Amino acid sequence: MPTKIKTYLKPVLVASIVFSTLMAFFISGAEKMPPLAGSMQKFILNQRVTSAPPIAFRDPDGNEKVVSDFRGQALLINFWATWCAPCIRELPSLARLQTEKKSSKFTVLAVSTDLKGKKIAAPFLDRLNLTSLPLYLDSEMEFARALGVKTLPTTILIDRTGNVVGSLVGHAEWDSAEALALIDYFRRQ
Repeated sequence: MPTKIKTYLKPVLVASIVFSTLMAFFISGAEKMPPLAGSMQKFILNQRVTSAPPIAFRDPDGNEKVVSDFRGQALLINFWATWCAPCIRELPSLARLQTEKKSSKFTVLAVSTDLKGKKIAAPFLDRLNLTSLPLYLDSEMEFARALGVKTLPTTILIDRTGNVVGSLVGHAEWDSAEALALIDYFRRQ
């Protein structure tokens, strides 16, 4: 092979190896980051992952619960109220998500912040035929405040080890393909 051609091939070969290495790096890095496409572009990943606060909220029977009671499950905690129009719009997608994905590795916690608690929230879910959505209560918003909730609806995602990994403020379609990809990412972790 002429020397002139060898001289040109060497940089091409080096560039090809560098390109392949960079592509492998970026592809493997992409697997380490959760997908944030479509409506999930509004989802904000925490820069520093922290443990969920040990602040209690209540189940419909009045029993205190804390996030650590659900250890081993990724949790999608949605803070809502009966008077909140975007909350009402999003609740059916949360119910569908719960029906489709509830498992030993994932559950939805629909946390009502209504001041009248179960007295108003339970019949409201019944009227909307959202009985598959597990109801939890935070009438004083202590749990919500501990998680930094300032606006309804706000949805917090907690990984299977009890770490708060991110949140989305406002309405989202939680049974969309983009949301399912995000949730599946943390269910597998």
